[in-house]
Amino acid sequence: MKRTNPLWGSISILIGVVIAILSLLKDTWATVALIITFALWGLWLVWTQLLPAWSANRAYQRRKRQRKWQQDMISNDPDTNVRLVLLRHVNHRISEHLKSAFPKAHWEWTMSDPALFVAHGGTGRIRVYGVPDYDYADVTLNQQGVLRCSLVKVAPLDGSQAASPNQQTLDPRVWYEFQGRSILEDIIADLDSRGHSSLTMNENGSIRIQPADGSEEIARDAFPSFPEKVYWPRLVNVLNQEGLTADMQDTGILVSW
Repeated sequence: MKRTNPLWGSISILIGVVIAILSLLKDTWATVALIITFALWGLWLVWTQLLPAWSANRAYQRRKRQRKWQQDMISNDPDTNVRLVLLRHVNHRISEHLKSAFPKAHWEWTMSDPALFVAHGGTGRIRVYGVPDYDYADVTLNQQGVLRCSLVKVAPLDGSQAASPNQQTLDPRVWYEFQGRSILEDIIADLDSRGHSSLTMNENGSIRIQPADGSEEIARDAFPSFPEKVYWPRLVNVLNQEGLTADMQDTGILVSW
């Protein structure tokens, strides 16, 4: 499916409005109307095109610096490579431990150097998501390689009811940059190589594929977590800004490329 670019569409509309103003208005009124039109179009351009592009570029540069830092660490210190491999191994064990009880759980380290913690053992804290009523978990790793996770709930000292961080507002752009992009790009590359041109992302994180010949739909797991339905309109805008064609449906988001 051919990709659409909202910028070219807005330019076409702008040209039509300018021609209408020049045809219907004269002198001062035409000048004022043209100034207002270009000002409004400029604000739209900054808000919908430049700001998202600037935000995406910042996220890309941040990931690029992080990858370069990891590569420099590995090249300067051979032991770092071993620590990173151990860290990934422990990451998988923690994920399996959490998902055995909470299938939609995902998490982040709260410490600055988790690789060092994995190398020496002890107790470290992680921030958990998708785990109802809990905000953090303490991970204990001893020298024998035994790993334990204990869920932790944060409560204020004065006894008041604090809002759980797991209930904070989700930013679909952040979700896409840090969780959705890499998974979706891999899926699209695989499906495109096999002749598919669209997929549907479901609320439970799975995807559905409708073969071109109209045969039975194919469903499979894809995303560990997926934004709730209230965030879908904003997620559709993010996907469209990334050059895809996304449409919101009752059961999910249809993505075409």
